[in-house]
Amino acid sequence: MRYYEKRLLRSIFLFLTVLSIVYVSPVSCGWNQTITDIDVTYEVSPDGKNIHVLRQVTFENNDEDTRFWRGYYSSFNYYLPANAKNIYAYEKEDGNTLTWSLTAEGYYTFSLSKKLWYGDRYVFYIEYDLPRNSNTAVFSIVEYGNRTQVILRTPQSYETDIERKDYHMLEQGEFTEFVFPRGATWKNPCQVTCVNHTNMQEIKSVVRLSEKDVGVTVRFWEGEDAWSTHILNTTMQSLLLLENVTGFPYPARYNITIVQASVEDTQGYGGFNQGSKGIYLLHTSSDAILIHELAHYWTRECHFSHIWMDEGHADLYTYLVLERTKPDIAEKRKDKTLETYQKLERKYDIPLSTWDTADNFDSTNGEAIQFGYSKAFTAIYLVYEDLGPETMQTGWQCLSEHGCTVDEQSFISVMEETSGKDIGYIEEYL
Repeated sequence: MRYYEKRLLRSIFLFLTVLSIVYVSPVSCGWNQTITDIDVTYEVSPDGKNIHVLRQVTFENNDEDTRFWRGYYSSFNYYLPANAKNIYAYEKEDGNTLTWSLTAEGYYTFSLSKKLWYGDRYVFYIEYDLPRNSNTAVFSIVEYGNRTQVILRTPQSYETDIERKDYHMLEQGEFTEFVFPRGATWKNPCQVTCVNHTNMQEIKSVVRLSEKDVGVTVRFWEGEDAWSTHILNTTMQSLLLLENVTGFPYPARYNITIVQASVEDTQGYGGFNQGSKGIYLLHTSSDAILIHELAHYWTRECHFSHIWMDEGHADLYTYLVLERTKPDIAEKRKDKTLETYQKLERKYDIPLSTWDTADNFDSTNGEAIQFGYSKAFTAIYLVYEDLGPETMQTGWQCLSEHGCTVDEQSFISVMEETSGKDIGYIEEYL
């Protein structure tokens, strides 16, 4: 008698598939009659070394195509994060270690220790580590379907922010457990941000700008030295470039402080410019967000009456700086912003004149906030493309010397007088 092997392929991203039986066409039942339950624990280590992940996989073969000894399952295919390390798979009861291999398609094939015939049930475990910084841990919970229980364990001393909120909390000794029970549906990655608030340290330097020397201080949590050095260097470079792209010197009368912050500090935004009090910056934020917050030192000098002019110009200045340092990222960011506006225009259609930023950024309002930012950038970028950099710089200099609040009509008038062009089309966005 010839037996046929079935390989089980489970993707935690988008699809579930069973590979065909050799020489035998699969029948309509197949995968739909198998059951796979996942119990996964993500544990953020208190020693700052890693994020340890433990998966218990329970597979039941109820596949009608394997009845009467016509076939079996012998391997389990699973996607793990690209940065997973120290991967280990085993059976707890028998103590068997499972071998595995990484396929060209990007998933791991775990060889089971026995053939799973119709009606068989099999339990095994997969463990691996994810990297983290010494005092910060940022990662995504990536699961699929509604047959997975997820437990996130973090030290009680850590501040933890989780993108989705359908969990309940338990205190377990030195840890806090965030439990997502089986039945919750997983479709998209869920970002987790953990912060261990240790003593703050700081590094300082001075950047020589066109009219003054400006001191730059970066305050950071102990152990985040690489982050602080990168932020200091990026800030100094960006200040020089912001003077160049705007056409007028650093306008503030004070030095600059960048503070490594948590989600609570920034109200959920990537960064938060508080003027002379400094910029609160999420430790996960990109260079673009840092540049955007630095750009507000220039936009606020124009005293714009509406938030869209302030944010739209900050995003334009960010694009112009990145164009000089990271042109590929600049173009991708610009194109994505323009596409976001086009994609969400019908859904929100918020006039820029009435748009305002929310006090807190979270999953409930994030898309609407992104639409407002994208629309503001689109309007300012269209004017920039129409008038050109030199004309825009002349207009910005006039606005900075205006000496009072610049409303929408004042902005349009100054730009039209400077360029000799009609930019009335911008009113369609207002």
